[in-house]
Amino acid sequence: MILFLLIVAAFALGVVKLFLLRFEAGDVYPAYSSLRSDPLGSRAFYGSLKNINRARVSRNYLPLQHFEFERQTAFFYIGTAAFDSQSVSVEWLKIFERLTNKGGRLVLSFLPVEKKPANWRMQKCFFPQGDLKDKDKTPPGAEPKDSEDPAKHTEMNGASNNDDHQPQIPPVHHFPDNSGNCVSLEDQWGLTFAFAEQPSDKAVNVSEDLTTARAKSLPRSISWHTALYFDELEDSWRKIYTADGRPVIIARPFGKGSLVLSADSFFLSNEALRSERHPELLAWLLGDSTNIVFDETHFGILRHPGVLDLIQKYRFHWFILTVAILAILFIWKNSVSFLPAPKTTRYQPGKEVISDRDSTQGLISLLRRNIPARRLLQTCAGEWQRSVQPERWFQSDKLMQIKSVFQKIETQSPKSIDPVSVYRQISKIISKGIGHE
Repeated sequence: MILFLLIVAAFALGVVKLFLLRFEAGDVYPAYSSLRSDPLGSRAFYGSLKNINRARVSRNYLPLQHFEFERQTAFFYIGTAAFDSQSVSVEWLKIFERLTNKGGRLVLSFLPVEKKPANWRMQKCFFPQGDLKDKDKTPPGAEPKDSEDPAKHTEMNGASNNDDHQPQIPPVHHFPDNSGNCVSLEDQWGLTFAFAEQPSDKAVNVSEDLTTARAKSLPRSISWHTALYFDELEDSWRKIYTADGRPVIIARPFGKGSLVLSADSFFLSNEALRSERHPELLAWLLGDSTNIVFDETHFGILRHPGVLDLIQKYRFHWFILTVAILAILFIWKNSVSFLPAPKTTRYQPGKEVISDRDSTQGLISLLRRNIPARRLLQTCAGEWQRSVQPERWFQSDKLMQIKSVFQKIETQSPKSIDPVSVYRQISKIISKGIGHE
């Protein structure tokens, strides 16, 4: 049995160690997640921002419908798969309108792709997997479109040709059947998505409409790894970087805030910050924001608030701890006697405890404990009158004698009365000449 327990403990320890190694590396999370610490993640960028004194950096695990945007917030929506710009959910766009209406900045970047996905035009609205409502989820048994099949997505290039550094298959997106709520990004944001025949190897800074100081701070060129670019831009969009003359990083004011779209996410990854970091470009993405939020819900990493979250939020744990301590003390009080055991009581194993007192002795002990000695005679007289009803059993002269004795008991002080002599006097009056009474 001891050997078996040792084997089970060793196996459990090995499994825990294995999971710790996987989660420390972060490769269990999707590409470009801020929880991922290998070359494909963006944890280095997230950690570097936490070192800025004036900035508050956090991750969002709540569904975007319930997330409250603060003022001066830069919301990083990194590594989402490219979608049909003609079929976008109205609810998804309204979420970011709440951000920009408070002066926030949306930074939206896409996963790199080598070519245009098959069956690009979709019949249903785009809504990221993590942000789906339960009522919008694809029904069980429904067959996915070709564009929803992960096997149909093409592989994406990393910073090098090493296969170990290529991003994994992008997260699958669901498309709820709510085509009546579909809109076009061309109508809402003034742009469309397009794909080049092959990815360009670099993107060039063309931000002439920025101020001179701002334009000089950005790097002249950065490596590029995607065929996606933005087309049919409205005049309000500013082209920041182009690849082969095609806009790939663009920005525009929107409401009280701004939008920044990037066709590639590599320059935000851990590998880019190690091999070809561009801090000026990353600082430009932040703008003037002091509150920085990295979204994880579009990767399918969500947290649904429960009772424990509410307890932690409103600091009810001290109240619950106090109630638990009081409950333990109450149980202890009712299960353990605080009075010491009588010295004469000795328990002998194998024998039942037998008391040498009968019910009469118990009643006497109870009376002694609850009736003071000074009030004993008055109590007995009152109980005798109530229970015997002397008017029915005694003659008037004898009854008068008994009442006179009772009046003497009531009028005199209990300390001045001798209970024994009074008791004998009453007994003598009752028993005189009446044997059966």
